[in-house]
Amino acid sequence: MDTKPNILLVDDDELYLYLMEKTIQQLSKELIVTTFTDGEQAVEYIAECTAQKMELPEVIFLDINMPFLDGWGFLTEFKKLKPKIINNINIYMVSSSMRDSDIKRASHFEELTGYVVKPVNKTQLAEIFKKIYQENW
Repeated sequence: MDTKPNILLVDDDELYLYLMEKTIQQLSKELIVTTFTDGEQAVEYIAECTAQKMELPEVIFLDINMPFLDGWGFLTEFKKLKPKIINNINIYMVSSSMRDSDIKRASHFEELTGYVVKPVNKTQLAEIFKKIYQENW
């Protein structure tokens, strides 16, 4: 693997972002973590990466509830960008919600790889990265 794996965290809780970033870096120093506090910034970042032919994240951890553009809004915007995206992006909806309605709604988005309930621990992250990066993990 010549480029470092790229992880995107999108959550309006700055403490959560900090803790997730630290946890990911404990798992591997090889991972580059980018963070945004709202979905709109994250959509702009992906659009920019796509336009500039820059490295896109392989994994996005996306919070449902955020001001401005929430997780659902992000997915709607991401869908529009998808035709321009060549590589596979694994999007995990991350939420403290165990509500059936949220889980069911998430299942309707083919863009989503999975639904993870907060707090996300190191073991869960390792499992996710193993699935995505396989032999490189």
